[in-house]
Amino acid sequence: MSAGFLGRPLAERIAGLLDPGSGVPLAFPPGTVTRAVAAEGTIDGRRLLILATDPAQASGAIGRAEAQLFIRGIAHATERQLPLVLLLDSAGAMLTEGVPVLGAFRRLQRALSEAAAAGLPIAAVPGRNCFGGSSLLTFTAGLRIYPRGARVGVSGLRSIAAVLGREPATLEPLFAAESRVRHDEQSVLVSDAVEAVRVTLRAWLVERSEPPALAIAQRHLTRRLRMYRGNPYSLAMSPPPPELEARLDHLFPEGWGVIHGEGVIHGDGWVDGRATCVAGFVAGRPVDAFACWRLAEALRGFAREPKHVPVTLLLDSPGQSSAVEDEQVLLSEYIAHVARAAHALRAQGRAVELWLIGEAGGAIYVALAAAATTVTGWPGLRLQTLPARAVDEVIGARADGRPSLSALFESRVIDRWTRSPGFGEWPAPSFPPP
Repeated sequence: MSAGFLGRPLAERIAGLLDPGSGVPLAFPPGTVTRAVAAEGTIDGRRLLILATDPAQASGAIGRAEAQLFIRGIAHATERQLPLVLLLDSAGAMLTEGVPVLGAFRRLQRALSEAAAAGLPIAAVPGRNCFGGSSLLTFTAGLRIYPRGARVGVSGLRSIAAVLGREPATLEPLFAAESRVRHDEQSVLVSDAVEAVRVTLRAWLVERSEPPALAIAQRHLTRRLRMYRGNPYSLAMSPPPPELEARLDHLFPEGWGVIHGEGVIHGDGWVDGRATCVAGFVAGRPVDAFACWRLAEALRGFAREPKHVPVTLLLDSPGQSSAVEDEQVLLSEYIAHVARAAHALRAQGRAVELWLIGEAGGAIYVALAAAATTVTGWPGLRLQTLPARAVDEVIGARADGRPSLSALFESRVIDRWTRSPGFGEWPAPSFPPP
């Protein structure tokens, strides 16, 4: 019996999808070394670009080199208006690269978000492992094609099992394609066969599926929470607790007015003689689906404010929740929705500041930083790719210690460092061209 789509080497997967002889690898600068692949070709004569991770090398993990190749590929597809197909069989970020890989994912997520917002057709085909930042990329696409055997989650099997103290095998059904499609309104479940994936892509090239409008996507996520977790509109709101009030007094010395609930705040603040919309994850705890829903709702409300009013996002969270109930409702999609809502504000021409005021890391950092005009680090900032215990379990050794400020600037994890309230220069220096 021949191997299915997911069991084939990457080169065979790509060749099986494209018309015979049509695949041409993209040319990149001499000396480019990467474990990912970018190839232009046709399906039934319709041109497209494929960007793919290779699961045979480092579990398809995406490091700085792979992110840069993807960014160049996205620019190529955007310039030529080629539909983009992402084959993401990837464990997520290359953890051995440490915190600087967050900067690479920030740039990659921004490039993909901008392409999607500009109307570039994007489809994603997750593989046997599509975790972490790879799942965030997957949910930026307008269509997801799940071959049977694919597994998707914002927390990888091994990392979530490490946090929960469980065996990875017990979590398999939670991440399976059949479970993901049950909740994913922009998805198709197909057999694990090359022809099944090819036929679905061929139909997509004709129909060009697009992500639903933000308001429609918010309704989908609201309905899912009501079904499994409770009515998000019934969540209690209250003034922030005293310790948070003290932090806000320092951040916004000219005054603030926010409400608080589920570790999320939103409202207004004043600093440097100007008003700003304020929202963020500020509880210092992992972000769950309810918190993502609440922040996205606040960001959508900010879109109705005058465009000259900047937006300040606050982040004090170690990353995404590893709770089973959050993975059950597809936490990846909730985080991607936050990223999209934040990006929509910047697309309006607004200044969007992200202030890292405590812990920061994982897909939560990437979702907010990718949309930010400027990312500012504050004293006490603690950055991490994943919780330390999860990193130990996944790569077998503790990641490098606290990175230097120069390393954070060089990798574009932050753009600015401050010890006092104030805004960065707007607009911030743009990312260098791919």
